[in-house]
Amino acid sequence: EESYPGYVRESGIGVAYQRLLKGNFYSAVHVLPLLKQYVDDEDERIQSGFRLFLTGRAGYHLELFRGRVFFEPSIAATYWPIDTNMPAAFEEKERSWPNYFLLEPGLHFGVKF
Repeated sequence: EESYPGYVRESGIGVAYQRLLKGNFYSAVHVLPLLKQYVDDEDERIQSGFRLFLTGRAGYHLELFRGRVFFEPSIAATYWPIDTNMPAAFEEKERSWPNYFLLEPGLHFGVKF
């Protein structure tokens, strides 16, 4: 009853801007344009579309081992204001969900060489 009539493949390249605020707190904005391919239950491509996916993030930058390792716990809000050319069967299922997600937890980490 809740399953979609196929699946969606999305691909794109995103851009992010991160700024260190007071102390080790930071904020970031991510913009990700996505090209979408809708595929039905028989693995046939049925339609193409476009989605603009936006993320706003706030977090804390924590460094360990003399700054060589870092962790960035954060909280984010995501929003997709543009979602074009969705097939009717997919749109019917998608209608019951909002086009945003609030309070998404995140944990970025890395190593500096």
